[in-house]
Amino acid sequence: MGQFGWNVATLAGGTAVGQAIAVLASPLLTRLYDPADFGVLAVYTSLLTIALTVASLRYEMAIPLPEEESTGANLLALSLVIVAVMSLVIGGGVWLLGDSIVAWTNTAALRPYLWLLPLGVLAAGIYQALNYWALRKKDFGRIAQTKLNQAIGMVGIQLATGLFKSGPLGLLLGDVFGRFGGSTTLAALAWKRDRAALKGVNPDGIRQAGQRYRKFPLLSSGSGLLNSAGVQLPSLLFAAFYGPQVAGWYALGLRVMAAPMSLIGQSVAQVYYSEASRLAQDNPAGLYRLFWTTAKRLLLVGGIPIVILGVAGSWLFSLVFGAPWARAGLYAQILALEYLAQFIVVPLAKTPTVLERQDLQLAWDAGRLVLVATSLAVAKVMALADWGAVAAYGSAMLVAYGVLFFLSSKVLQKRVRESELAADLDGA
Repeated sequence: MGQFGWNVATLAGGTAVGQAIAVLASPLLTRLYDPADFGVLAVYTSLLTIALTVASLRYEMAIPLPEEESTGANLLALSLVIVAVMSLVIGGGVWLLGDSIVAWTNTAALRPYLWLLPLGVLAAGIYQALNYWALRKKDFGRIAQTKLNQAIGMVGIQLATGLFKSGPLGLLLGDVFGRFGGSTTLAALAWKRDRAALKGVNPDGIRQAGQRYRKFPLLSSGSGLLNSAGVQLPSLLFAAFYGPQVAGWYALGLRVMAAPMSLIGQSVAQVYYSEASRLAQDNPAGLYRLFWTTAKRLLLVGGIPIVILGVAGSWLFSLVFGAPWARAGLYAQILALEYLAQFIVVPLAKTPTVLERQDLQLAWDAGRLVLVATSLAVAKVMALADWGAVAAYGSAMLVAYGVLFFLSSKVLQKRVRESELAADLDGA
């Protein structure tokens, strides 16, 4: 199977169990909470995910890259400090703009719980930084364990509070405390195993590391913000234009369709990023082969479950989650082809970042955001039904992911040619 395949299997194993827990609990959750409750959760998680992309200004993504252990440790420290500061800033923003946020997103039920947003950013930001440190150390088994802990914590709280008919609060609390799961485990492991490197963290080292990888906050943070906005904007606009119930149907469809992506795609993405960081410097041709091999395998693996949901989504959703959720199955059918493209492209999307072509990623993210916003705005102006808006959004996303795959392939080809030319000059 090879080391790459084994690493993917290790991460996917933990993620698989975690996803199985979440998916198996969904038929219970859809009977404890109604679509509008899921719509409130969708808006909250969209806001959280957008904020999380700049929680550490993307310095966490640089942690696996430097050869020197001390530089990686200083990047970890820098990331954690920025997360703490950003959480406070977001808390202030929620206090000042909370009423405007819920008015724009058409989710008044979220207003009493907006205080959870900065807490969620802090929890997820800390885990995110520690996760990249674990990737640097290739501790894939421990990362898999934390994914399982997160799923158990989230589902357990959501089910327990749902029994008391708590409305969206139970879903939100489960999300927040689930994100805390794993941070303590990764932090304790890092301190036990890597104490020497971590003790070498100092203000001057943090400053030098921040300067060396300044492209990440200058370009990757903006790109990440645009990327996240492009992914999360549909939930916000579906709620704003069609109400939280439609956002809830969309959220459940997304959860189910994302299961194979979370099961395999995220694990492939993390291992690919770890391997690509190594190959980019010494073996661009090897990275090019890895890129295409990974794409082909993702097509074969992801196609089967997504095609099944695409053909029988409405019937399956009604059977498994209850009659009120049949509309979510229809959305899944409409978006099936786009989800397949996403499943293939997203794990490979960090290729420009590894090659330090954050400018390309930034341009694509901006273009995708424009496509998504335009598609849903046009659907609203034309007074399309909710399913028509979903179709318009899916078409825009399919185009966007096709462009990203093409750009990633081309920038990688260019790096291979440059490497071959340099080798020829050295040989001469």
